Order: sequence, then C-alpha cells, then structure tokens
Amino acid sequence: MQKHLTRFFRSIALPAIGLAVVALIHWLLPRGNDTIAYLNQAVQVGYILLGLSLAFRLFCTVALDILLARATGRQVPKILKHLIGVAVVVLGVLLSVNVVFSGAFTGLIALSSIVAVVIGLALRPIILDIFSGLSANLDAAFHIGDWIEINGRSGAGSYTGWVEEINWRTTHLKTRSGNLVICPNSTISTAIITNCSRPTPLSRYDISVKLPPEIEPDRTRRILTAAVEATMGMENGPTSAKSPEVLISELDASGVEYRIRFWLDPAKNSCDLAIDKVLRSALRHLQLAGIPLAENVILHRDSRTILDSADVSARAEVLGRTALFSGVLPAPLEQLAQNTSLHSFVRGDTLIRQGGEDNDMFLLFEGAVDVLITVDDKEVAVARMQAGDYFGEMSLLTGEPRTATIRAATAGAAYRISRDAVSPVLESNVALMDLLSHNLAERNLGRQAAAAASQDQNPEQKRESLAAVLLAKMLGIFRM
Repeated sequence: MQKHLTRFFRSIALPAIGLAVVALIHWLLPRGNDTIAYLNQAVQVGYILLGLSLAFRLFCTVALDILLARATGRQVPKILKHLIGVAVVVLGVLLSVNVVFSGAFTGLIALSSIVAVVIGLALRPIILDIFSGLSANLDAAFHIGDWIEINGRSGAGSYTGWVEEINWRTTHLKTRSGNLVICPNSTISTAIITNCSRPTPLSRYDISVKLPPEIEPDRTRRILTAAVEATMGMENGPTSAKSPEVLISELDASGVEYRIRFWLDPAKNSCDLAIDKVLRSALRHLQLAGIPLAENVILHRDSRTILDSADVSARAEVLGRTALFSGVLPAPLEQLAQNTSLHSFVRGDTLIRQGGEDNDMFLLFEGAVDVLITVDDKEVAVARMQAGDYFGEMSLLTGEPRTATIRAATAGAAYRISRDAVSPVLESNVALMDLLSHNLAERNLGRQAAAAASQDQNPEQKRESLAAVLLAKMLGIFRM
C-alpha cells in the first residue's frame, strides 16, 4: 500500500505544482485589462496542458497501474500508456490552438482529419505494427521471458526463442544460439504462435524406436522406461516432475514401433540435447540387453538370438562387455556367470551402504543408481551410474570397505556377483588376477586423471604400480 501511495504522489507532484503556480498567476492578474490578454491566454493554455497532464498521470497510476494490474495480475504494457499519451498531447495541442486562435477548433479538427488520413496512408505499415503490438499486449498471448515459437504463414518461416522485448513496432526474440530475432508486430498478428511457457512451463516430446517383434513388449517397456528415468534430473535431461511413458504406436512385419514420451521445460533445457541424452541411454540399455533395432526392409529373416538374463551364456556375454572383465576368456566368464544371480530393485532401494561389511559386486543392465557420500551426517549425491556400469568391485576383489552408498534412482535390475561366486574362478589363476588388477587400476586412474597428471610418474608406470598393489590384495584374499 505504501509503495502505491509513494508512486501516486510522485506521478502527480509535478503537474499539480504547475497547476498551483498557474492558479496563483491567474489570481494575481488584474481584471479587465486588455493589455494582458496574452497573459490570460497563456494562463488558459497552462490550465489545459497541466490539467491534461495531471489527468493522464492520475489515469495511468490509479486506473492502469493499480486497478487494472491488480485485476489482470500483470503489468499494463507501456505501449498502451504511450498511445494514450499521444492522444492526450494531440488533444492538448488542439485545445491550446483554439484558445490562441479563438473559434478555430472546427477548422483544426477538419485539417487534422485530413492530415491524419494522409499520414495514415503514408505510415500504414508502421501504424499496423503499432496496433498489432498493442493487440498482442492486451491479448496476453505471451509475456516477457516466455519461450515461444512463431510460425509464419505462406512459408514465412518459424522462429523460436525467449521474448525479450515488446515495443511499438517489433517483438524481440533471443534464440538458443544467441541470436536476436526482430519480428514486426504485424507479422506476429497473422502468425500461429505456440507459447511453450503456458499454461505450464513443461512440454511433451516424443521419440520413436523400432524393435524386432520377437521382444516381449512388457520387457521392452521396462527397459525403455528405465532408460528415460536414468536421464531424468540430469543437466539438459528430461524433468522428473512427470513420469515418462512408453507406448506401442505401430507394428508391422518388420517390427514394433515404441513411442517414448518425456517432459521438458524448453526455456531451461535444450530439447535437442534432451533427445540426444534419452536416445543414448536407450541405445545403451538395448545393447546391454542384447536387443537389436528392427530392419525396415526384410527380404529374409534369420533366427535372432535375444539375450536372456536367465541364460548362462547370455550372462557371460554381458559380463565380457564390461571394462572390468575385458580380455577374460569365455571359459572363466561362463564359470562366473553360473553363480551370478539376478537382483531386481525399485526406486529408493539401497544396494550398498557406506561403511558396510558386505562385499558383493553389482553390474547394472537396467535402470540407474546414484552414488552418495555421507558428509557431516548428510548424504551428498556425487555421481549417477547407468546400465553397463558396475560398482562394489573393490570390496569384492580387494576387501576394501564400502566408500559410498549406492541407491536406486529408478527401477531396474543388476547382476549380483558374490565372493563365493568369484572365488572358484580366481583361486589358482594368478594370470586372471593379474589381468583384473590391471583393469581395476585402469578404471581407478580414469577416476583420478587430473591427480595422476600432476605426478612425476607417467600414466603407464602409475598403472603398473597400482595394479601391483591391487594384485597383492587379491592374492591375500584368493589364496592359491
């Protein structure tokens, strides 16, 4: 309330003081003296101009800035005030001229009408832009800061960006590429405008993936949903405010088309980057699950082998794709896969707890998990792992304590490898332990690349040194 009163008194102070001064001069002028007729005319002109100025400011402050703004919930556009101001100025000039040249008002109206028609014809495009801008403001189709898409008719092209300014003639858009697009208001008045910021800031995006018809639909939906959820909440990823959907949109002899739907605030995140993240995650999940993309044209279809998590050879193939077991021969992998169990989880499940004494290792093949570290009794998320990542290998192979908590960010599944499962494979196999120790060292060095670069040793020496330390720990656990 105090803010409105301050604005009110500031707006009327100057014309009110001017009117008071004019009234004082009028009161001091002697009556009936023809020699001061010009002063009387000046006083009348002062009354007209200052009175109209006071009325204009009262109208703008009370009717527009307070009453109308409170009723509509937004500020009144400046262009409306400017147009009213122009009308007041024209009226003030006409009335002032009528005072100076008594009786000339009718002629002035006629002359001004003719001049207005001539000027209107000459400045038709500009006037059209002005009134189109006023219409856009009054319709409230978009506000400053909204993310909009302007689709011009008759092949005029389309423009997308943030609304930065709406002035007399043009509307300014700032594109994501950093350019400034200046659109004439007359063009906007005939264009189709999509306001992505209203009624809610979230927009839905659809992408399609076509897969072979042999894949069980429920499994496919679970994998693709986990792939999207793994990217939710990440930078330039889909929003976590709405759940994604996976629907079957089409099917034929070549395959089944699945439509992945997710939500995004396009004003904050690039839809192109979000689609890239979702497709990358979907491809990663499908590759790990052994599901190929469908072929659009099929002349002859060979029987396809789809990886099944219940099959030992399929589990061995998945294990062989990980960096930890890179270079391991098929026989040890199949022996390890026989004792590898499938562990399903839902969002919020804790797979590993920091400081825990368990030593199982997990290999994700569906979903995503968050890596959290406890600092001052508070859990802080430091990383997110997705399908294809593994964790817990240091506790499994070297006996080191759990250094972080692993919690499911989405529903999913992982292969669980216990100490009892790996012991028969590693015992009496020093060569295999040496290979795994080098793979472990490679991964640890990748995590500490910046620190390793500052050391005197080169990366290869550092890797050999770390691998020797890890091998010694493994030999202490898996005795020959």
